[in-house]
Amino acid sequence: MSKKHSSIIAIIAVLVVFLFLAVLTANVGKSDSNLSDNLHFGGLDISGLDKGQAEMIIKKEYQAMAEKGLTLKYGDSSLSLPATSVSFDADLSYPNFHYTDDNIKASLSAHTKPGLLMRWWRQLFGPKNIYIKPTFELDEEKIKKTVQASLTDAFYPAVDAAFVFTKNNIEITPERPGKTIDWKALFGDIRTRLEMFSTEPISVKTETEYPEIYARDLTGLESEAGNLSRNPLTLTFQNESWPVTQEEIASWLYVRKQSGKLNLAFSPERIAKYLEDNIANKINILPQDPRFEIKDNKVSSWQLGKDGYELDSVASATEIINQYFASSEQNEVQISLIVKTLAPASAEDFDIKEVIGTGHSNFAGSPANRRHNIEVGAAAVNGMLIKPGEEFSLVKTLGEIDASTGYLPELVIKDNKTIPEYGGGLCQIGTTVFRSALASGLPITARQNHSYRVSYYEPAGTDAAIYDPWPDVRFVNDTPKAILIQSRIEGNDIYFDFWGTKDGRSATTTTPVVYNIVKPPATKIVESDELAPGEKKCTEHAHNGADAYFDYTVIYPENATSTPLEKTRRFNSHYVPWQEVCLVGKTATSTPETETASSSQILIDEAQLRR
Repeated sequence: MSKKHSSIIAIIAVLVVFLFLAVLTANVGKSDSNLSDNLHFGGLDISGLDKGQAEMIIKKEYQAMAEKGLTLKYGDSSLSLPATSVSFDADLSYPNFHYTDDNIKASLSAHTKPGLLMRWWRQLFGPKNIYIKPTFELDEEKIKKTVQASLTDAFYPAVDAAFVFTKNNIEITPERPGKTIDWKALFGDIRTRLEMFSTEPISVKTETEYPEIYARDLTGLESEAGNLSRNPLTLTFQNESWPVTQEEIASWLYVRKQSGKLNLAFSPERIAKYLEDNIANKINILPQDPRFEIKDNKVSSWQLGKDGYELDSVASATEIINQYFASSEQNEVQISLIVKTLAPASAEDFDIKEVIGTGHSNFAGSPANRRHNIEVGAAAVNGMLIKPGEEFSLVKTLGEIDASTGYLPELVIKDNKTIPEYGGGLCQIGTTVFRSALASGLPITARQNHSYRVSYYEPAGTDAAIYDPWPDVRFVNDTPKAILIQSRIEGNDIYFDFWGTKDGRSATTTTPVVYNIVKPPATKIVESDELAPGEKKCTEHAHNGADAYFDYTVIYPENATSTPLEKTRRFNSHYVPWQEVCLVGKTATSTPETETASSSQILIDEAQLRR
């Protein structure tokens, strides 16, 4: 036998022995309960701990981070960012961030202490430390609005150089760079803090925002700018008119190079943007479909539909350029804007025959204003028609929420004061509509649970929160016929009946499973100038935090177009532990034992205080 063959045989023999030893020792010393050495979960060292013990420590850290929140700093300004922004009304609270524990058990089970051989192998060739990242959800849009409302000195827009018109002269105002928050860096820092369970303050970074037009671009073009924007201009639609100033007309100009020379021209994009920013909201209105009701099991119309309108800003910009240049000197120019007419649905027979699903909730114990708002919201939804293939949006259907539409305010805490905000109670509408869509077997396209458990929306896990503009309750009518929504209030119970035509589908929901019960922290006291000294005003009682889920299954008939014929979806909900929050009238001296909260911890972004 050659030396080459002998070497090959020797190598094979060594490998066989190695594999044999691996089989014998792979599970020697292996623990199904204890975790690996050098194991970290976020910023926690959980090396060698029992899985159950480690899980308990991790959940306590989750709770600690939720109670402490994060702190953002910019210059001399500071902003406390709580896990949940709270108010006196559950419907007006919302989460900024929260941890999810879906991956804890699986992650720990995947890193139990290995056998002796594997440990030896890892010591030689493996990483020195193993890191598991915690999972969490972060609402960037809400955080952005909170930061923009609080750290106002951290950003200001860039200003373009522009022409300034006086009676006898045209001047150029210089450009000015702006400053904006580096959102990518900020959210990167927030994620790092949450991943490492760190409450170290975050320094907010900014970046320069540069203007588009500089004074050097406009120099020498003053006379041309005066000629181009010399005529008074008025834009019209129906009986409405909007005068446009000479400065605004000049802002539509941009510098372009032709035949090696700089000159001015109107920018269709700038004109279209001007129309969108200043006029579109005065013209645009959605069509109002007819409202229907069921009488003697027949559909009848009790409110006629109305046309809607939509400004065509692009076509209007072209029309403005063409007509303004065609005008003679010094004459006022009136230009009619181009607007599309949006027709409502017709009041034809929609073949609505029967109730395909009903949702219900109970609002016993609600104060008078909340009950009133529920009645107004139910009336706003009553009679809505959803055509086949159409997506229903509850936020869109409710529209503006203020005194002009019949709503009454509820008190919220803001700047250490109780102030009225509109929308308390409307999540009762959101929850009931969500349950109606489930009972009807419809695809749910948007739903978010409340920040904390509320008695009005039990059982836990079946509620739906709404704010303006988000979150929303949305679903699609995937039945072959239209769906008509009918509301009814009977005592403390509200129902939404979905009328349509049954297509043979069946829908079921399992009983919600509630787990991970977490006790709430101690009562938080907020000093207020709005109450008499020593007077105390509290929210509802504290609530435990929890997680919940239920499964939603729809079985379609054999002739349905949906594939597959059976669809199951799990709806998960996370509720933070809700501590009681009380306002106390300021006294001459504060009691040291009283736990007080800064106003920034309980501020609610004004744009979100709608539902």
